[in-house]
Amino acid sequence: MSPVSVDTLLAQLQAMHDCLQNGDLDTVQGLLEQHDHDVRGFMQGHGGRDAGADTLSNLLYAQLQLQDRLRDARDAAARKLRESQQAERAARAYLSTPGG
Repeated sequence: MSPVSVDTLLAQLQAMHDCLQNGDLDTVQGLLEQHDHDVRGFMQGHGGRDAGADTLSNLLYAQLQLQDRLRDARDAAARKLRESQQAERAARAYLSTPGG
């Protein structure tokens, strides 16, 4: 397996952003696991040791942006689920009343 570069790591982050844009949280989760593995390998290899502070700072910033977007997407999905469950409960309550 060839060493992972900063460009590869940034491309992975962009792919995750694209999946988030499409609402594909399951794919993001899989990509995130691979990205985490690749970042660890990068940091332990020559790439991480040879990378400058600006490069690592840019990578960290891109990761933080993705984390913010992922958190927002998860919060939105949870909110929609709660709203759906509340609407379902209201419909059942309405249908269970006499004349409903």
